[in-house]
Amino acid sequence: MRSRSETDHLVLAAIVSAAAMIAFQVGGKATRDAVFLSNFPVTALPSMLLASAAVSIIAVIAASRLISTKGPSAIIPIVFGASSILLVAEWMLFTVAPRAAATVLYLHMAGFGSILVSGFWSIISELFDPRTAKAKIGRIAAGGTLGGLIGGVIAERTGALLSISAMLPVLAALHLTCAMVNRRLHTPKTAIRARPTSQKSDAPRKSGFHVLKAAPYLKHLALLVMVSTVAETLLDYVLKAHALGTFSQGQQLMRFFALFYTSVSLVTFLVQAGLSRYSLQQFGLTATMSTMPFMVAAGGLGSLIWPGLLSMGFVRGAQSVLRSSLFRSGYELLYTPVSPAEKRAAKTIVDVAFDKLGDALGAGVIRLVLAVGLSALVNNRLLTFIAVMLGVLSLVLTMRLSKGYVATLEKSLLNQAADLDLIDIEERTTRATMLRTLGTVDLRAIRRPGEISAEPALKPAAQEPETDASLRRILDLKSESATVVRNALASQTSLDPLLIAPAIRLLARDDVSEDAVKSLRKTVAATVGQLTDALLNAEEDFAVRRRIPRVLAYCASSRAVDGLMRGLADSRFEVRFSCGRGLSRICSADQTLRPRAESIYAATLQEIATAKRLSEMPRVLDQYDDHADSTSSDMLWNSTDIRLEHIFRLLSLSLPREPLHVAFQALHTNDTYLRGTALEYLESILPTGIRETLLQFLEGSSRPASNGRPADHIAEELMQSRHQIELKLSLARRAPSS
Repeated sequence: MRSRSETDHLVLAAIVSAAAMIAFQVGGKATRDAVFLSNFPVTALPSMLLASAAVSIIAVIAASRLISTKGPSAIIPIVFGASSILLVAEWMLFTVAPRAAATVLYLHMAGFGSILVSGFWSIISELFDPRTAKAKIGRIAAGGTLGGLIGGVIAERTGALLSISAMLPVLAALHLTCAMVNRRLHTPKTAIRARPTSQKSDAPRKSGFHVLKAAPYLKHLALLVMVSTVAETLLDYVLKAHALGTFSQGQQLMRFFALFYTSVSLVTFLVQAGLSRYSLQQFGLTATMSTMPFMVAAGGLGSLIWPGLLSMGFVRGAQSVLRSSLFRSGYELLYTPVSPAEKRAAKTIVDVAFDKLGDALGAGVIRLVLAVGLSALVNNRLLTFIAVMLGVLSLVLTMRLSKGYVATLEKSLLNQAADLDLIDIEERTTRATMLRTLGTVDLRAIRRPGEISAEPALKPAAQEPETDASLRRILDLKSESATVVRNALASQTSLDPLLIAPAIRLLARDDVSEDAVKSLRKTVAATVGQLTDALLNAEEDFAVRRRIPRVLAYCASSRAVDGLMRGLADSRFEVRFSCGRGLSRICSADQTLRPRAESIYAATLQEIATAKRLSEMPRVLDQYDDHADSTSSDMLWNSTDIRLEHIFRLLSLSLPREPLHVAFQALHTNDTYLRGTALEYLESILPTGIRETLLQFLEGSSRPASNGRPADHIAEELMQSRHQIELKLSLARRAPSS
């Protein structure tokens, strides 16, 4: 059983994930609509809805199978990560083929959006039982709606200040955040096994469609989802037709949709925070959910009387607010009495496949209406009228859900009756069902006198559970014994995600820091964000910050480069020095990852300014003898002045590496000619601004004017002198020992 602290940590992670996810949904919808309507007429929307529905249904079938076998907590983080990568690709495609990018983005939003939302809520519903879900789901949903508000603001500001495509990398970052946070939302295997089920453990696993066929309650729920989505699709088309008739430019459309979705998110947050829990407690599930179809019917009638963008915006906005707040709060609770096996198999199909089937049916209705050839005004009124009728039908279906929910809850209660505690039950329908059902149940038939409730921890196990093994390794990593720590680090080929944070903290220990560095390098590609956060945390231990770059140096990725570049602003010299070494190693391995020259020059100028202020030479505490930034031993940047070593290593990230290295070596000889040649090369190749600053730092205030020789001639002369430079340096190193 989870402690209160563990539950609170899970809820916090779920809130963060929900916020990022819904921020993506809101910002993504605004971006999708603006990009599509900027490149295609509104009459192309039904065809795109049909195509997106087909893509979504195919995707949901595949996702449903994976989730039913692996579980949502294993699949959903991977899908979030894949979505993030695809968004970056779409951003790059937009610059060369905007219409193709608009089409791919629309299909992407359709294929990934609903699956990820449904999968996330599947994780949440498996994390908590009906009682805990009732207490926590409102906070999680409120976090999501707050995230939607933030996403809408970002989209509006991006549309106002930048281009409509500039939102794509922001969306990629949001889904990347979801991928990382969702990895923490694991349902313990012991908890899943502990939940009773009517199926035998060795029974064959049913597909989602077989589960739906055998469960009238879920079929009813699927029908409600489909009908309400058809109505939403019709209202959405009418709203976009009015918007396109009012705004013509892409940025205007972007701002309109961003403001619309932001306003919806704000109102949703207020409704979710102020009314959701109260409505569920006082009126029950179905009455709370019925607010959405009632608004569709009543609001649609109002827009028929007062047509226009304002009235349709109100109806569509109110429908979206209620669907994301009151309807969503009740809808997710409808799944809590369903067994995990059936939930995993069927929930994604109900949430996504039938939702997209509703989109397809709505698109078909729109195409039929448009094919008649009536005026745009008549088309909009006819589509709105159909939406009103579907709203009435959805209202009827919602009110009839109560019977199926109670029957399913009763079935679940009979399996769990001995563990129920009615004190915390707040939703009226659930509480009444529990009282009525438990009155007919003989608890002695479920729990014999003297019998202790079965807990997986008390059962003899053939092998140590994975969770216990991870906890033991975490404790070993905190041991004061270096041998115990080294054994824990070496016990896995790559570190478990739970061990990353303890391993990072080990970087502060001189006795095991090298072992921690080597272990963290094995998983660096998956933990760049966590390592970067520790590197940039000014309150983190100095030893940890100066050693993290040695881990990031083994990750040839733009994220690692970005983290190391930001680390160059650290207040401690050795952290900056270590970041420079890491950048040098990465960029030597992959030239395409070189940072922008402007960023390098800015960091170099800052380093020179800092060096001028220091009265003493900075010192480094660690031994840097692993050649972390070199491809061969002759490319070391060793210097008696560690400031110069760091500055020239930074410059090598944007200037030709080999001649710069020869010039660096020449500056360390006593040969006046070689030093002069090196300084002349630097003066010829460095851009204005940094050139004067660096040469003044190297020579002092009195510096002769350049004779203006071409840089390539000077570089050639330096390269010809390379052997002489190395010989002089070798003799200089031997002199003290002689």
